[in-house]
Amino acid sequence: MKTVKGLLGWVMVTAITLFVAQSCSKDDAAGDISNTDIALAQDDAYADALFDEVDNFVVSEVVTLDLNGYSTGQLKSTGLETCYTVTVDHPDLTTFPKVITIDFGAGCSVVFNGDTITREGQIIITITNRWYITGAEHSITFNDFYINGVKLEGTRTITNLGMNMRNHFEQRVVLEAGKVIFNDTAWVSREAEHVREWSRQLNPMNDTLWITGSASGVNILGEEYSRVIVEPLTLVHCADVDFRWVIADGVVEVTNNVRGSTTIDYNNSGCSGDVVISKNGNEYQYHFRYRSHRHRSEN
Repeated sequence: MKTVKGLLGWVMVTAITLFVAQSCSKDDAAGDISNTDIALAQDDAYADALFDEVDNFVVSEVVTLDLNGYSTGQLKSTGLETCYTVTVDHPDLTTFPKVITIDFGAGCSVVFNGDTITREGQIIITITNRWYITGAEHSITFNDFYINGVKLEGTRTITNLGMNMRNHFEQRVVLEAGKVIFNDTAWVSREAEHVREWSRQLNPMNDTLWITGSASGVNILGEEYSRVIVEPLTLVHCADVDFRWVIADGVVEVTNNVRGSTTIDYNNSGCSGDVVISKNGNEYQYHFRYRSHRHRSEN
């Protein structure tokens, strides 16, 4: 296994975002893992991270609103930032569906572990019922919404599936017409369906999430890809990062119609932020730091 230093990472609540700050040379790649393979793995994790960040932010806001009868006047700060505004068309517990608009204006920033995360634009949520009711849906859309200069498009629908056989809360998460736009000529598209199994504890810091499912789309080079979680992604709260969600286990396989399959392995990483990217038996281990950075794609 080859260990490469200098890779910067930004974990956005439920996924690790990859940024290649120092690329493998042609000799390092041993003919099997090229700079492009690494960069495309970076793009895949980045796209997933951004949409998961939105999901978790929205869920947190909706739960807080529900506790306060959907009255924004009673809305308590989530502790992330206070520079955004929240409006609700029907601020009561009985009228559904209702539309919630989270407006970050021209820019709303939070500093996390010395890194700055800036959101711009609006997230718009249409909810069909109170979040804990089986069958309730949250439909999430965007209006000129950016995270650190990267634009998100698409419709994200979170459906409450109720309790499963293990007495864990489940949600289905579907992404339609998803797009991550870095600039006018660089973007990634994604369609996805995942299930989140949530083991809730008396102390929420001891909760665990398991994510399964698949996605497909077109990468930044215009190539079609499919993405399958072959071993469930296990997420836990880590004290080292202020108890935010971190992927501690699991395996993702990304298959490209041009380049074959690449595996992103989080197994036994715990809270270390280490991940192994492998292809054709060759492995590269990376270490991550919590740091926001404008995305750069490498061809």
